[in-house]
Amino acid sequence: MAHDWIDEGLRQMREREEQHRLASERRLHQTAVIKEKGPDLMRRLVAEVGTVVDEYRQRARLGSNQIEFEVLPREGFCVTRATFPRVRLECRPGYETQVVYCNMTRTDNHESAAQELVFSLGITVDESDKIVLRHETGAFQTVDEVLEFLLKPVLFPAFN
Repeated sequence: MAHDWIDEGLRQMREREEQHRLASERRLHQTAVIKEKGPDLMRRLVAEVGTVVDEYRQRARLGSNQIEFEVLPREGFCVTRATFPRVRLECRPGYETQVVYCNMTRTDNHESAAQELVFSLGITVDESDKIVLRHETGAFQTVDEVLEFLLKPVLFPAFN
């Protein structure tokens, strides 16, 4: 007497194994694309951050010491607002972990303690092998969107 549930179980097992194999191949492909294209994206982002900081300084007529921009090793950057509220944003890519690690520190005045916000931007690959940065449930479609998300709290911090 044949047991149909055995055939069904074997079929489902083969399908799951195939899905796992395809998912593993996709992860390996994404990792390779991020390793290849990630540094170019980050170098572009760092250059654009510098451009935005320069544009802000010119429009706000500020001295270069009030908003500082620093290029960090391995495609990272740091932007610091020196006046109160003081804000410092540091971002560094982790290509192996497929994220951009970000740390934002804010100090409101001489008496207040620094508040720290640690977050990351996920680095993903779309179907056309384009690298996309994500935060939580949303994806940034352009570098300008990433720039606004990262720099707006530094350049225009809300006063508490």
